Amino acid sequence: MGENDDRVGEHDSGMSEGEQSSKGRSRRGLLALLAAGTVGAGLGVAALSERFDGEGDSPPGAGTDERSENTSASESDEPSETTGTDEPSATTATTSGLTETDTPTTDTPTTDTPAQTGDTTGAETSAESDTSSENGAATDTETRSETDTESETSTETGASTTATPAESGTETAATDVPPETDAPEGTETPTTTDTETSTGPASQWRSETPLPLAHSDAGGGVVDGRLLYFGGFDSGVDTNAVAQTFTYEPAEAGEGTWTRVEDLPKAVWGPCGVTVENRVYSFGGVSNPAEGENEPTDDIFVYESGEGWRNLTAESGVRCPYPNWAMGGIYDPESRLVYCVGGGTGDTDAETATNHGTGGTTHWSFDEHRLWTFDPEAEEVVDDSLAQLPEAKRWPTVARVVVDGRTKIHALGGVKSTAGSTDSNFRYDPVDDEWEAATPTPIPGHYATTDNPVIDNQLYLSHGLFRENGESLSVDSFRSFCHRYDPVADEFDTSLPDEGTPRVGCVDAVIDGRLYTVAGHVKRYDQQGYHDCMSVSSSFEP
Repeated sequence: MGENDDRVGEHDSGMSEGEQSSKGRSRRGLLALLAAGTVGAGLGVAALSERFDGEGDSPPGAGTDERSENTSASESDEPSETTGTDEPSATTATTSGLTETDTPTTDTPTTDTPAQTGDTTGAETSAESDTSSENGAATDTETRSETDTESETSTETGASTTATPAESGTETAATDVPPETDAPEGTETPTTTDTETSTGPASQWRSETPLPLAHSDAGGGVVDGRLLYFGGFDSGVDTNAVAQTFTYEPAEAGEGTWTRVEDLPKAVWGPCGVTVENRVYSFGGVSNPAEGENEPTDDIFVYESGEGWRNLTAESGVRCPYPNWAMGGIYDPESRLVYCVGGGTGDTDAETATNHGTGGTTHWSFDEHRLWTFDPEAEEVVDDSLAQLPEAKRWPTVARVVVDGRTKIHALGGVKSTAGSTDSNFRYDPVDDEWEAATPTPIPGHYATTDNPVIDNQLYLSHGLFRENGESLSVDSFRSFCHRYDPVADEFDTSLPDEGTPRVGCVDAVIDGRLYTVAGHVKRYDQQGYHDCMSVSSSFEP
């Protein structure tokens, strides 16, 4: 997740002036005729309809679209250690919207990022795939034609990356460029054209400045009106975690600015990001040890504006109740507690963990039933034995809404380990400490918008990985639906416009009534399970 600008049809209308008759037509008659002609022309102009072009995704660079399709982090790919740093350059504004500044360097993991491969295909999507040329800088050349259909093509050659974080607490940092990696054997880098995903006044999506790197399955939140994007993994067969952190400051027409900030204390993918007022907490995630298998963690970090990251686990020993990834979480301002639910788990011996009858024995096969709370003021776990989620699952969309004047917490959709997708929708009442079943999602699967995608008490669920009737996974399982759920009526609306870029593993956030979806991937099941990440960013306004 071609950029299309709003267009308003405007036409100048001329008025032919009546000629005065030689047989005594009065000057008043002439003026009346002129007035009538003017009114008619005005009505003609007023009848012209305005056209609002649907907007899709743009590649890295100032408003250009990068289309690399990615993988589902719910799949159990194992990451490997990443290393390497470079010194940043002096402050400049690049065409990718990334702010660069001189800052001290720290150890930052770098990973190999192969060229984008394959065409983005999916049911009910339009063809929107771009690849970008990134040769040592996170910038791209923008090609934009002001027509109803915009074509943007570029070729990604797999650049050597430099990833240098800013010093703790700073808000600017060095340019990141994806490292060079070999794509799976037999793949090709396509040259494709972008077409409008939807046209007419119903379209409410627009392109945003792309993330400087192609990433997926990161954590997210909102700080000072800016989207915070942290961790995740790069393209590849393995899911190699990264520690890079960026902020995105929205602007009109989707021309916002990305800024590199201090790296996470540890490289992880699949962390649970939760916004608490002007802070963002990171819970768990999968790390890449120097040796051995990738493991879920129970670490807790917090990012504060002007302060950067703090490692709460290292400072005070506070930890999640179980090692996790793909867990869901939200902050409830009434109780002033963070609620965390489900997720994949490394605690495979726990009574609350299940492999869903698959017979799997590793942590990749197990999900948690647990719901637990964290106090952000005391920075401690409050209760790890609340009413259990009726169905253990990872990658649920977790959201807080109000129904009949009371806080309710939903856990919609998700994945049951290798047992497949689920359409379950459960609603939790914090006062009664009870779950109840609500209307299932329109299609089994997990949406890309997982982190409280609520606008005006309505849930907006977009993109994702979906499997109907037990169908086998393929690139066609990645889709870009946009569904709205009304928790009061307990109904779904599936008529919303489609953004058009199939992907999962996005970071989502709501800022000023607009839902942002950033990066993501599709998975090439016919290419050794290659995770094909993208930098696409888009937003939706109801």
